[in-house]
Amino acid sequence: MTTKSMKTGTILRIASLLAALQYGAHASLFLLAAWRHGPGKLAAIAASRSHSYWDFYFGYGLLAILSGLIEVVFLWQLASLAEVNAERIRPMVTLFIFANFAHAFLVWNYFSLLVPVAFDILIATLLGLAFAMARPRNLHSASRPKLGDYPSIAT
Repeated sequence: MTTKSMKTGTILRIASLLAALQYGAHASLFLLAAWRHGPGKLAAIAASRSHSYWDFYFGYGLLAILSGLIEVVFLWQLASLAEVNAERIRPMVTLFIFANFAHAFLVWNYFSLLVPVAFDILIATLLGLAFAMARPRNLHSASRPKLGDYPSIAT
């Protein structure tokens, strides 16, 4: 394991922990707020239609929590891959850099919430650092393995 791979993996784990903190906070605040309406109000909302605005709001909030959990687990697993071959994670890290900046834009544009935006930008910045650290040292190190690089199969 190279120093570059260990550092890239550590940065990805830090990004994963920050994402866990961000989405854990979202989950707890969202789920606690859902129960503040009380059973009477929730029953009135439920009786109003088959799918109310509240249903869509609550369902979207749960989807956001699920998306955050997927990001947390994926970044943690990506850190393990980076320890083996850091160069190979770059396309996946690029996707999550874009996703975090896009999420920050949408949260700011539609909700004006500074804390989640700050987390998204910090996570995207750490991912950018991991991306830069995972770059190939030269063009030959980024090439695909050749047939002779694999152990032969004894027949």
